[in-house]
Amino acid sequence: MKIYSFIDEFSSFSPCILTLGVFDGVHMGHQKIIQNLIFRSEKKYCPVLLTFYPHPKEILNPGKKFFYLNTLPERIYNLKKLGVKHLIIHPFTINFSKLSTKNFFKKILHSKFRIKEIITGYDSHIGKNRDGSHEKLKKFSHIYGFNLIKVEPYIFNKKIISSTDIRKSILLGNIQWANKALGSFYTLSGNVIKGKGIGNTIDFPTANLQVDSKKLIPKNGVYAVKINYMDNIYRGMLNIGVNPTINPKNQKINIEVHIFDFFEKIYGKKIDVLIIHMIREEKKFNTLQELKEHLRKDEINIKKFFSCEKKN
Repeated sequence: MKIYSFIDEFSSFSPCILTLGVFDGVHMGHQKIIQNLIFRSEKKYCPVLLTFYPHPKEILNPGKKFFYLNTLPERIYNLKKLGVKHLIIHPFTINFSKLSTKNFFKKILHSKFRIKEIITGYDSHIGKNRDGSHEKLKKFSHIYGFNLIKVEPYIFNKKIISSTDIRKSILLGNIQWANKALGSFYTLSGNVIKGKGIGNTIDFPTANLQVDSKKLIPKNGVYAVKINYMDNIYRGMLNIGVNPTINPKNQKINIEVHIFDFFEKIYGKKIDVLIIHMIREEKKFNTLQELKEHLRKDEINIKKFFSCEKKN
C-alpha cells in the first residue's frame, strides 16, 4: 500500500476510482465500501482511498473533546489489511472545510484524479457544511463524466452500523455489539508503564497501559480480554477506572490488565489488549481484602466465560 500525506503528492497515469471519508473504526459498513472499491477497480482503474486527519469534528468543534475508535496507525493498518492500494491521508483544516462542493470537485477531484467512478456510503456528504448530498453529487457526475456508486448501509440486528453508534456502545460497555459492528475486537494498545504496585500486594499484579490520549476508552469496569504480546496471545482481565477502593479522590482513569499465568517483567514493552466482554461495572469496596476477594470471583467468571466461548 502506498501512503500519501497530501492530495498533491498523488499522481496516476491511469484513470481513478475513488472513495473518500474519515473511516474511523474501519467498521463493517466501511469495509463494504472498500470491498466495492477494490472489486470495481478490476485492474482497469487505479483504486484510491482519500481520508482525512484530524477528524472534521475535532477541527470544527475545538471546544469539545473528540475521541477516536482508531488511532491513525491503527486506521492505516486496518485499511492495508483490507487491500487498499493507494491511501491519501489529507490534513483536515479550517481552510479545507470552507471548500465548496463545486470547487472540491473542480479543483481537486476532477483535476487531480481523472475520476471514472466515485463510491460513497449511503449518508456521505462532501464539501462546506456537508452540503454535497448524494443528489448533488449526481449532478456533478453528469458535469464531470464519472459514475457515482452509492453503497447501501451495513445492517446488523436491524440496526445500521455507524461510527457514532459504535462509540455509544463502547461508552455503555456493550463491547460485544461493538466488536460485531467493527468486525474485529476493540483494542487498546500502548506501552506498559509502572504503577503503584498495589496489585502485587493483593496477588493480582497488573500491567498498567499508557494509551493514546485521543483513543476512546470504554466504560469503567472489569472486562474479559485477550492480550497480544510479542505475537503470543494470552488471556486476562482488564480493569478500567479510577480505583475508588484504593484512592477515593482519584479522578484519573487507569487502564490495568492482569494477564493469567504470566510472570514476565514487561515495563516499556508494547501490548495490545483485545476487549472481549464486560464482566461488571466499577465498584468501590470497603477494604483491600474485600477487593481481593471480588477480583478472585472476577477471575473465575472470566475463565468460565473463555471456557464457554471455546466450546461454542
